[in-house]
Amino acid sequence: MALAFFFALLAQRVSFVGDELDAETLERMRQREVFLQEQMTQQWLYIENLEKSRMGIRALLFSPLSYWKIWNVILFLVLLFCFTRKIYKKFQDIRSSTDEESSVSKMEQQEPEQQQEEEEDLLFADLIWPVRTHQTNCREVHLLFSSLIDICQNILVDTFYPVPECPIGVGSVYEGWYPAENIPVFCLLVPLMAPHGHVFRLDLGTTGQLPARNSRIRVHLECTCGREQQMGMRCFLHSSKKQLRNQHPSLLKELCTDSYLDVEKTARWFQALIKDAWDRMRFPEECELNVEESGRSCRLSVTDFYKQVFLVNILFGVQQDNTDIFLSSQEIEAGKIPSTTWPQSCAVAEVKFFQHVAARAEESNFYVRYMQVCAYILAGLNFSTCELKTMLMQLLTAIPLESWQGKYFLQRMDDILHYLRCCVEVNRLNHFFIGNEDVPAEIILPQEFQVSKPLNLFEYLVNSPVRQKQALEEVDELQDRLASLLIYGK
Repeated sequence: MALAFFFALLAQRVSFVGDELDAETLERMRQREVFLQEQMTQQWLYIENLEKSRMGIRALLFSPLSYWKIWNVILFLVLLFCFTRKIYKKFQDIRSSTDEESSVSKMEQQEPEQQQEEEEDLLFADLIWPVRTHQTNCREVHLLFSSLIDICQNILVDTFYPVPECPIGVGSVYEGWYPAENIPVFCLLVPLMAPHGHVFRLDLGTTGQLPARNSRIRVHLECTCGREQQMGMRCFLHSSKKQLRNQHPSLLKELCTDSYLDVEKTARWFQALIKDAWDRMRFPEECELNVEESGRSCRLSVTDFYKQVFLVNILFGVQQDNTDIFLSSQEIEAGKIPSTTWPQSCAVAEVKFFQHVAARAEESNFYVRYMQVCAYILAGLNFSTCELKTMLMQLLTAIPLESWQGKYFLQRMDDILHYLRCCVEVNRLNHFFIGNEDVPAEIILPQEFQVSKPLNLFEYLVNSPVRQKQALEEVDELQDRLASLLIYGK
C-alpha cells in the first residue's frame, strides 16, 4: 500500500512537469512509467501471493490449536497423576522406615523390661533375698565385727593370747549366693597372729594330700632376750619361774594341747572375748548378742536396733605364708576330727575368685544366680555345694562372661547339668585350685598347689559302680527339679 501511494504521487508529479519538456523526454518518461507500472503490478501480485501464503500457514498452524484446552487438561492430569504417585510412594517409604525405627526403638526399650521379667520369673531367689539388701547387710556385719575385733586387740595388749586380725567375709553369703531355703549365715574368718614371744609353725601332715585335712599348728616359744624392756615382757625361754610369776602365762599353757593350738579351746576363749568386747561397746538395750556354744567356731545371733536378727559364724585361721590358703577351724565332712587339727581351707581363695569374676562381669553378677538355683535344686541329694561350686568356677573360666547373662540362662543351666553328667560318667571332677593353670593371677596359692597333679573330687565314685549309678540318677533328678522350678516355681 505504501508503494502504491508513492507511485500515485509520482505520476501526478510527472504529469505536471511533462508540459514543459520535449517529445524525447516525454517518450522516455512514458516508457519509464510503463516499466514502473509493470513493476508495481508484479509487486501487487507478490503481495497477494504472500498474503495467501501467510493465510495458509496460519490455517495450518492454528487448525490443531482449536483443541488446546483439551490437550492441556489431558497433559495436566497425566502430570498430576505421575506426580501424585511419586509423592505417595515416597510417603510410604518414609512411613515404613519410621514405623521400623519406632518398632526397633520400642523393642529396645522393652528388651530390658522383658529380660528383667524373665529373670524374675526364672530366678525367684532375688525376691526372697534382694541382692542390694544382701550386700548392704554383708558390709554392716563386717563393719560391726571389725569394730569388735579392734576392741579385742586392746583387751589383749598385755596378754599372750593369739591376736585376732580384721575379719574376712567368706562362704556363700559373701560370695554372692546362698541356699534360698535357708536363713543366711554371715561367715567370717578371723586370722590369728602369734603373740609376742611365740611363733606358729604349720604342720601339713605327712600324707601329701591336698588340701591337707590333718594339718596342725605347733606353737613355739622364741627368745626375746635383749628385747625385754622394749616388749615389756620377760623371755619365756630364759627366765625362771619366779621371774615369770608376775607375767601372764604363755599361750602354750592356755590354748594348746601337746604344743599344738587347740581349736576347741580357742573357740571357747574367743566366745568369751567377743562377749566382753560387745559389753564394752555399750550398745542400746534393744541390741543383743547371743553366743551359741560350738566346738570349732563361734556362732552368734545379733539383734539390731530394728529387731532384725543376723546369724554370724566366726571361724579362726592361720595364714599359710603370704598366700590365700589358711589353716582354719572349718568343719569338714569326714565327721568329728581331733581338736588340734586345722584343715587347709580355700575359702578366702574362693571369695577372691568370685570377686575377680564380678569385676569383669557386665550384668550385675547375674552368674551367681546359677549357683543359687543349683543349690536350691540340690537340697537333699548327695552332691555337695563344694562340688557344685567347683563345676561353676571351671565353667566360668571356660565360657566367656558375656554368655552368662540372663538371656542365656537356660543354655548355661543345661551346660552345668550336662557337665555334671559327664564328670559322673568319667568319675572325675578336678579341684579348681590344685594343679589348675587357669586360676586367676590375683589368687595367690602355695607352691605345692601349683605343681601338684589335679585332685579328683569324684575319687569316691571310681571303685563304686553303685554310687556312680546313684549319682547318675540324681543328675536326672536335678534336671526334673529344674524343669519343675521353671514351670511351677517350686
